Amino acid sequence: MVRVKELMTGLSEIPIVDENATLFEAVLEIGLARTKMSAGMRSPAALVVDGGKRVSGFLEFKNMLMGLDAGFEELIQSARQSGLSPDRVRSELQKSGLLQDALDGLCQKAGETSIKSVMTIPGQDRTTDGDVSISEAAYRMVESGQDYLLVLEGNVVEGIISLSDVMGYICDTVRACRL
Repeated sequence: MVRVKELMTGLSEIPIVDENATLFEAVLEIGLARTKMSAGMRSPAALVVDGGKRVSGFLEFKNMLMGLDAGFEELIQSARQSGLSPDRVRSELQKSGLLQDALDGLCQKAGETSIKSVMTIPGQDRTTDGDVSISEAAYRMVESGQDYLLVLEGNVVEGIISLSDVMGYICDTVRACRL
């Protein structure tokens, strides 16, 4: 049985930002870290730490984008609640100008947006133990609709396991099969 800790991405390979940083500062840190990452590695944009260097959340790319334009997030949430189709949502975004104007003033918005306002705070459904099987972790991600789980050793974050990590393992295993 392959365990989560065998496939997880360790903390040394994930960008880490302070929860009091701005999105601008986080983007600089993420950009620097991405130049050092292997091409196949997939993780949230960054882990977020508090003053005591304890993980307080993580920063996902989709949250970063929505944080840059509050109107975008409001429209998406409203559309989901109304049960609109993806084509209808795209049409509404085009009508509102959000698709064209969302990234205007990007530097200013990034400098004004706090990490705390856009980070994801992990609940129990976003964590796993490193000793569980990758099958169990994959099931939990699919069941909860999450792409990542924080891997804990006791109460300490040791890394992240992603659906991409699991699929990489599955692809490598199937490629090695001789039928």
